[in-house]
Amino acid sequence: MLLPLLLATLAVAVPGADVDHAADDRAIFSQLEAATAALAEAGKSPLTSQQRLEQCKRGQTSKVSFRTPTKDGLAGEETYRRAAAASVLIGSAYKCNKCTRWHNTLASGVVVDPDGVVATNYHVAAGETGEAMGVLTSDGKFYAVTEVLAANKDKDVALLRVAAKGLAALPLRDDAGAGAPIYCYSHPANSFGCVSEGVIARYCRLPGERNGAIFMQITADYARGSSGGPILDREGNLVGLVSSTSPVFYDNPTVAKDGKPAVPNLQMVRHNCVTARAIRELVAR
Repeated sequence: MLLPLLLATLAVAVPGADVDHAADDRAIFSQLEAATAALAEAGKSPLTSQQRLEQCKRGQTSKVSFRTPTKDGLAGEETYRRAAAASVLIGSAYKCNKCTRWHNTLASGVVVDPDGVVATNYHVAAGETGEAMGVLTSDGKFYAVTEVLAANKDKDVALLRVAAKGLAALPLRDDAGAGAPIYCYSHPANSFGCVSEGVIARYCRLPGERNGAIFMQITADYARGSSGGPILDREGNLVGLVSSTSPVFYDNPTVAKDGKPAVPNLQMVRHNCVTARAIRELVAR
C-alpha cells in the first residue's frame, strides 16, 4: 500500500545533506506520524500486530536477493547520499491510555533488496504496541509493512517486506574486520539523517538476553531512534545495523553522599551492532 506524502522531495531524499537541503525534523516526523495514524485509523494495515508478532517466529526466508558488494572507494559525501537513499524511517502507530490520539514510535532500517525488503532489528519488528507499521523512503513515499519475512531474537535482526519495487538498496558485505573504517547513518532522537564516523572496534559474543550471539562493536556514535540504522564501509557496503548501547562506569554509586545526588562516573559507551552475517543468515541458501 502506497501513500504519497506532501514533503519536499529533495529535502526528504537527503535530509541534512547540504545547506540547501537542511532537514526539517518536525515536518518529517509529523508526516510519518500522520501516515501511520491514517493507516491504523482506517483499519487498513495489511499486517495486524498479532500477525506481525507471530511472523517474528520465522527463522529464515528464501524471498531475498542481496546485492554483490562493491569495491569502489567513495568520498564521505557520496557514502552519505547512498546511505540516505537506501535508508528508511520505520514508524509504528499506537494509542496510549491517556488520550484518543494515535502516537508513533520511530526506528531506522535499510533496504537490502530493491523489491521491498528492509533490514532492521528484531526489537523493532516485534514491538508489541504497534497497530500499524510502515516505512518512509528517502524520496518521501510511505509503504505499509506487509510481512515479517524472517527474524532472530538473539541476534536482534529482522527482514520486513513492503509492497514496493525498484528501491535503492545497499550491497551486503559480511567480511569486514576489526579496525575497518565505517560510517553510521541513523535518526537519533528524531534528528533525521545523522552520520557518524568510526571503526569496527571488535566482534564479540554478548551474554544475557542475547545468549552469546555474535555482535559487532563500533566506535561511531548513535542514540535512541537509531535502532536498525545501517553501518557502512567506505565502499558503501552494508556491514551491520545499529542494535543497542551499553555504558561502562568506573563506579556507579546508588547512595547520595553529603546531601548531593549520586552521580555515576561514565567512562565510555559500547555500541553493539548486528553483523552483516546475521542478516545474511536469515536467508536460506
